[in-house]
Amino acid sequence: MLLWIKGGLSPQELRKRLMDPDSEFQKKIIKYLESCFTGDFMTGSQEEVLTKVTEMSQAPDYADPTQTLPDSPPTYCDGDHEDTCKPCNRLQAWWDQFKVTVDDILSRSNIHNCNRNLNKDGTRRKGASAGCMDNKWGKCKARFPRPTAPSTTMDPETGYLTMKKCEAWINTITPIVTYLFRCNTDITSISSGTAIKGVVLYISDYITKTSLKTHTIFESIKAVFHK
Repeated sequence: MLLWIKGGLSPQELRKRLMDPDSEFQKKIIKYLESCFTGDFMTGSQEEVLTKVTEMSQAPDYADPTQTLPDSPPTYCDGDHEDTCKPCNRLQAWWDQFKVTVDDILSRSNIHNCNRNLNKDGTRRKGASAGCMDNKWGKCKARFPRPTAPSTTMDPETGYLTMKKCEAWINTITPIVTYLFRCNTDITSISSGTAIKGVVLYISDYITKTSLKTHTIFESIKAVFHK
């Protein structure tokens, strides 16, 4: 899915404004981008989240969030949001559970493991695919582990933004998208002309593949409308 922001700056305009030392634009765009996607869990480190999920899954009323539908938020309160306000408390409780649920989904669907198809002795599991390391270089095809950065920084010479990312084994994600889709996602900002062309080419190639027969495509569409 590719989203174009109406009125958005071109990569050249964005770079020019980012490199202006007298502008507040750099701080604002970084704040905006950090609010759109993240490379971290919401409630702790990967190790902490995995421990928490293991504990939660032992509860008799636990439900795997990748197999359930999302809960809608409660009614928003337009008042003064006092501690005694029940709607406010319900909304805060929903947000707290939202973060836990997002991390649970990420722990189940987004953590990459280069050795998931191997036995402890290094042999391939029966019926498993070759895996991401099956190449002459012996490196992960999915480019894991990803580079990490404790904070978002900008290269003063090129204007390139390195976004904050503390977890090396997950994609960058948008929490609300993870909560709604409840599966593996990979979301990022495309801020260069080369990257934009690459994504457009990838999507165009993907949706115009001719491996399926025309009648098969129409049968699939028909099946969707009849559900």
